[in-house]
Amino acid sequence: MRLHRIHVENFRSIHERTLTLPDCGLVIAEGLNEVGKTSMIEALDLLLDPKLKATSRAGRVAQTQPYGTDLPVVVEAEMTVGGVRLIHSKQFLHQPQARLEFVSGRRAGEVLTGEEATDAMAEIWRGTDDTLWQALRLMQAGSLEALSLRSSTALTAALDRAIHDQAVRDQGGEGDDVAAPDSASGNGAERDGAGLLAAVRHEYEQYWTPTGKPGKVLKEAAAKTERLTAELQQATARLAEVDTVVSDLEESQENLEDQQKSLAALKVSAARDAAALADLEDLEHAVTEATRAEQDARHLRDAAVDELKDRRAAVAELADARDAEEDARAAARTALEAVEAVESQFTEADQAWREADSARRKAKEAWDAARRRASELRDQARLERLNQTITTITALQAEIAEAENRIDTNPATAAGIKAARAAEQKLTAARIRLETASPRMTLSRLAEDAPELRVDGEPISGEGDDESRVVDRRTVVEVAEAWRITVVPAADVDDLAHQVEAAERDLAALLDPMRVATVEEARDLLSRRRREEDALMALRQRVARELEDAGAEAEGAGGTGSGGGAGSSVEAGNGAEAGSGAGSVSLADLIAVRDRITASSALVRETTTEVTMTNTETDAAPGMTDGSEALQGADQSTETPEQADQRADLLESAHEDADLAETTARSARDTVQERRSTAREAASAASSTLTSSHDQVHRLQDRLETAREQTSDQALEDAARAAEEQHKDATSRVAAASRELESHSPDQVREAAQASARRLARAGERLVASRGRHAELTGQLRGLDREGRQDRFDELSGLAHRSGIESAALTRRADAARLLHDTLIRHRDEEHRRYLEPFTREVERLGRGVFGRDMAVRVDDSLTVTKRLLNGAWLDWDQLSTGAKEQLGLVVRLATAQLVDPKDGVPVILDDALVYSDRVRTSRVLKEVATGSRNHQVIVLTSAPERYDGLDATRIPFQ
Repeated sequence: MRLHRIHVENFRSIHERTLTLPDCGLVIAEGLNEVGKTSMIEALDLLLDPKLKATSRAGRVAQTQPYGTDLPVVVEAEMTVGGVRLIHSKQFLHQPQARLEFVSGRRAGEVLTGEEATDAMAEIWRGTDDTLWQALRLMQAGSLEALSLRSSTALTAALDRAIHDQAVRDQGGEGDDVAAPDSASGNGAERDGAGLLAAVRHEYEQYWTPTGKPGKVLKEAAAKTERLTAELQQATARLAEVDTVVSDLEESQENLEDQQKSLAALKVSAARDAAALADLEDLEHAVTEATRAEQDARHLRDAAVDELKDRRAAVAELADARDAEEDARAAARTALEAVEAVESQFTEADQAWREADSARRKAKEAWDAARRRASELRDQARLERLNQTITTITALQAEIAEAENRIDTNPATAAGIKAARAAEQKLTAARIRLETASPRMTLSRLAEDAPELRVDGEPISGEGDDESRVVDRRTVVEVAEAWRITVVPAADVDDLAHQVEAAERDLAALLDPMRVATVEEARDLLSRRRREEDALMALRQRVARELEDAGAEAEGAGGTGSGGGAGSSVEAGNGAEAGSGAGSVSLADLIAVRDRITASSALVRETTTEVTMTNTETDAAPGMTDGSEALQGADQSTETPEQADQRADLLESAHEDADLAETTARSARDTVQERRSTAREAASAASSTLTSSHDQVHRLQDRLETAREQTSDQALEDAARAAEEQHKDATSRVAAASRELESHSPDQVREAAQASARRLARAGERLVASRGRHAELTGQLRGLDREGRQDRFDELSGLAHRSGIESAALTRRADAARLLHDTLIRHRDEEHRRYLEPFTREVERLGRGVFGRDMAVRVDDSLTVTKRLLNGAWLDWDQLSTGAKEQLGLVVRLATAQLVDPKDGVPVILDDALVYSDRVRTSRVLKEVATGSRNHQVIVLTSAPERYDGLDATRIPFQ
């Protein structure tokens, strides 16, 4: 696994932060406490937890949201897992969402969202060694317990490869030639040694419990020895406390004397360096003064040289000006002669162009008149068609208005019919329920002379069959004037009757607006309305077709009038009308187009008459044809548009000939005119140049004479040579002073003076501290009873020695039994523990670079470091100091990272690690960290970046 980028928003104190990581190497992420370094890793854990969905509101998610806000917590990471690069993100709490994008691999470019993204990422994460991911990190508030790496699949695979490689090296063959060990042979050895193991176990159990702990005999001996040892250690410690104070006091006295001597020597050195600095400052002042004098001399020399150069330039400039004056006078005479020669040529060419231009204008007017006549004839044809279309559309619009009026007066609607049908069905259902629930009353005439019978005041004839009635409301039956019988139905029948009445009112309320009595009549009325609407639609479509055809005709009106003047305005107006498009033409638009065509035709007729009268009164230039003969010879009363177009084409040809003749004449005149203008400009320029040259000669001559009156040329030469000599002398003095200054090594003198001052200040501070420490140790020594502590130590030493001899004998026998027992067990389990060797070797290799060459460790079957050997003493993990646990834990993590294949590994993450380590151990550990990061990712989060200043690392500051 490789981490490439982590992006977090609104996570505790982090507003927004992105951490970009290289594929391998050491990364130092530095920042103050509470800036959010640990929060970046916690956010990554939330993102990679396969059980935690974006919709989760668990406590560990809710507590990450900034207090008092409703902001979404966003975590995104770009990583490579199993050779596939992907980007995974989750947004918690506010508008939760999840996203997974595959950047590489066979699914590159695929994007998943929601639970699909979460499930896919969980499936990918199952292929990652989660034990390794949790183990290869040392967090700020993490436990310092020994790591258990037994369940790490990546580490187990790496150890298997290491065992296989070692077997190849031991046998001197290729990997394929080395066979796996035969487990059957080991089982046979166990059966053969079962009896021996039982006997050894019996002896072993006299001294040790089944769990390997000391038995009663050993415990009692150990307790006695331990008690005496503890008392002896206590006495030793009390005596060592006195020795320590004495040793510290002697060392403090020596340090105090050394510091006093050093301070005296530093004062002498500082005084010597200060004197050298004062001498140096005097030399620097001398160099500064010499440099200032050299600059003044250089300025004087430059001024004298510049003045001499100006005088020489003025003499040369006067000579050049006199030569230029003579050249300008000759050029002016030549230019004046050229102007006189070209003036007569221009007069002839201008007369020829004026005659050709008059003929061109007359030909243009005749052509424009013919075009306007052709346009007028086309407009008349269009006008007739437009009038016919307007008449047709007007009639259709009248029919549409009548149809719309009939539809507006028809109140039937589909929604009303639907509601009426529903109300009718409701009424029918209510009547059925009422009739079903109501009692029935049957009236039968029993005798011909039966008395008169009335029901609700209406007489009953009694003729014919029996009469049956539904009693759905209170009914009164009267027999003659002798009896009145009142029949009252049950309460539920009365309610049903009210429902029938309400349904009848609802139906009437829906039918009355349509002015019908039944639903069938309403349906007929709706059918008539729909037929009227269909007819109206057909009329509107016909109007649309007429308008569409008329719109195309209106577009054609854009071609009326092709000449200038009034014809141009007509063309523009019609073109704008047509430009609106046939789909948006209305009757008013057609009428407007018709009116414009009518006005345009009248204007064209007036213009054509005026042009004809004008051409009749004027003649064309001799030899020129202006086309007026074609315009005057046409019979315009019977002329068709096609004939008018043909005549316009003839006049257009005549106009083109006249235009070509005018262009040729104008070109000839322009050529001559250009030559005349050029000649005039040349003459004027030559005259101006001559005047300017003459003035320049007099001005330069006056200025030179004035300057020589003030200072002669020879005086300027002498002044320049004197200034040059003075500058050379000043330059030599600066060089000599600079050499003298450089010979004293100014930078070294200053650095030496500053360093002496700093050393003197620090030595004074150390001396004050040493004096305070010496006084403190003197007071401690006075309060200790050295003789009493020595007597107690001697007594306990004798007792402990005798107890040690007795306990050693018992322990040797017990250890022998245990050694034999453990040896047999070890041989039995040796094949099961072989894979521990490469892991132990790598841990010891790295650990010796930190703890020393004699360091060793013991690793149990769960790949957990249980003991460490240093300086000949084995210590259990729990017996190690906090700093040693921290250092050894980091060594185990680095060893694991080195063993695991980089493509199966995970980044090593250290969060403010080594806080319990001394300077020497820290330096050694950091060296191993830097070495281990060459092929792996090692990410260090720290608030003390100065610890890592000597390492080659990528540094990322956290603000």
